[in-house]
Amino acid sequence: MDYDAWNRALAEHFFAIREAAAPVYLSVDDALLADLLASQTKAAATLPAAACDFRAALRSVVFGRNPFDGVASRARQWRRQGGIGTPPFIAVLAATVLAASRMNRSENTVVGRFSYYGPLRELLGLHEGSGMPDGYDVIVPTLWDHLKWWLTERERGRRGLPSAIPHPTQVNIGWSLSQAVLVGSDRVQVGLFLSTIGAQPGDTVPETELLARFQEWVRLNRPSPRIQRALASPQLRPILASILQQELTHYDGLPRNAAGLPHVPLSLTTEAGGFPYGIAARIPSHVRLTSLSLNGDVITVPPGAQWLPLAPPDSKLAPGSALELTAAAATLTLPARDLYVLQANELVGRWTSVTTAEVGVPHRVLVKNAYAAQAEAAMLACGSAAVRRPRRVQVPPGWTLFSGYTPTRSAPVSGVVGPLAPLHQQLARLSGGLRIEGGRQTYLLGYAPDLVLPATPDGHPPTVTVNGIPLPPLHLDAPDTIRLADLVQSVGEHQIQVGNRKLTFALVERYRENVALPVLALPPRNKKLATIPSKIRDTADRSARTPWLPAGHLSGSFFGGSPRDPLPSMSLMRIGGSIYALGKNRRVAQLVPQVPSWIAAMDHVPHAIDIEPLLDVLPFQALWVLQVTSSQNARVRRAPAVQSHSHGAPSGSWKSLSRADWDRLTSGNITVPATCAQGWTDYMSGK
Repeated sequence: MDYDAWNRALAEHFFAIREAAAPVYLSVDDALLADLLASQTKAAATLPAAACDFRAALRSVVFGRNPFDGVASRARQWRRQGGIGTPPFIAVLAATVLAASRMNRSENTVVGRFSYYGPLRELLGLHEGSGMPDGYDVIVPTLWDHLKWWLTERERGRRGLPSAIPHPTQVNIGWSLSQAVLVGSDRVQVGLFLSTIGAQPGDTVPETELLARFQEWVRLNRPSPRIQRALASPQLRPILASILQQELTHYDGLPRNAAGLPHVPLSLTTEAGGFPYGIAARIPSHVRLTSLSLNGDVITVPPGAQWLPLAPPDSKLAPGSALELTAAAATLTLPARDLYVLQANELVGRWTSVTTAEVGVPHRVLVKNAYAAQAEAAMLACGSAAVRRPRRVQVPPGWTLFSGYTPTRSAPVSGVVGPLAPLHQQLARLSGGLRIEGGRQTYLLGYAPDLVLPATPDGHPPTVTVNGIPLPPLHLDAPDTIRLADLVQSVGEHQIQVGNRKLTFALVERYRENVALPVLALPPRNKKLATIPSKIRDTADRSARTPWLPAGHLSGSFFGGSPRDPLPSMSLMRIGGSIYALGKNRRVAQLVPQVPSWIAAMDHVPHAIDIEPLLDVLPFQALWVLQVTSSQNARVRRAPAVQSHSHGAPSGSWKSLSRADWDRLTSGNITVPATCAQGWTDYMSGK
């Protein structure tokens, strides 16, 4: 393979269009090179052969006294042309990461320029001289910046987000080092860690605390050898801490794999703690799964399902073994454990494994014999002395089952038996409250969440402030709950700080999740009345003004039985992604709407846009409106009928596109409402 073929193969592997915008690690090693060469040439490839082929391709573009000038020139030209096509420098950046993965990491060698530049020079064939090659310190960081621009600005996250970060001391090589610490598959394990400690989207946790908690999590789980090596290296630990912080920044409440697909956790299920064992998937509320294609079978996910029992591929599934199932829309994983905390699950109808025990809830505990004594001591420390060992339940050899474990408090328990302690490894978190569905940590006024504080060792009371006001010192030897509803009683955003951890939430008086549904109040648009999509029956007295109604607004409940003329229609859409207007003869225009002032003035619906004024000024009649999200999910709807010259100046702008753009936009998978499917078919056929 030549350089361009390698460059294209690496770009397609790492930067394919993905389900969700998530950091992408350009993690290259010899095994990956062999896989890519085999997939491109359709022939088996050994590790040495793949490495030799990659070296030859690199040396065709990186050579001479100023070895990086050629690729830098191609990168500048590509950037000037708008970043169209595959970035021409992916293979060179991959080579810098490959050199980082080949560094000498023995105890007597300090990670630095000589342990890095040696493998890099060998890979690129730069045998004359030593240390940093000429131009590396300027060109290679610039190439990383080009990649960042391409992912964030040009592709807007649909091919992933940049993850390269500088090293605190190794300025020039830190970008490449940050890519060699983790591979894409490690993202799931980091996501599982964040889920275990109770991290929420938008959380902020200091890097030192994240790293300490991650090290404790690694002790209980079985992460990849790459993660364990990074934790054991004093030079790589700061990079790993920065990566954990970066993953927390982009965490949406759900672990994801390298392709951005959601990771759905599996739980072990059992009738009483013994044979036979099964599995069940816990479906997070913010993941919309309608079906799973698993082992060739299509499994329908009922709407609103929280748990989905599944048949394990091995009928003799036993505790202690890991299981990973790959479905079309998600990855399902059951981690291997030495201890399972079981809880009665009414939705599954069986005992189901959970992450940690809960105070006041009965549990059963299945643990390996080697840790049975520690488990019994931990349960006693957590206030449950009535545990027993059922004799009639058949458990696998080498395992012990306890029943009757109902903890009344937490305790400083660590290691394998740590999950027996309620809130083990958990961060301070918000719990309960009347949360607005769809709102990000948004609650109804008067129903604020509680602040749950895990137990802390003696002598280390947490400092808690609410909106900057410190609370009296707390000494926690057991989990405690603070009722924020008694402390926070105003609309708006509120900040809670527990030590270095910051939590934010908002309180609102009222909220409408979908602005396309009935809205309580809308102002007139221009001199004509806008449609008030209210489903309130016309029974209200016209004179009965509502005190919250702003001046210049109308409400559908005010018309009563009085006669009125038909009102012109109005179409509202959610802002997001790219919006296109499609007309006859393959005419297309891209709409760049802005939220009009009359919508922005309303509480909690600034995500709505009014596209009719833009459609009114187009040079052609819009028949369809196409909306494409950042994850390339496309949905089409009929364009609203617009009365010419009936609108004021539009909020936003538009630009005409070519017929080639029309072909590109309409060639993919597009979701069409069933009510207008035939109309779309006729439009695509030119009728």
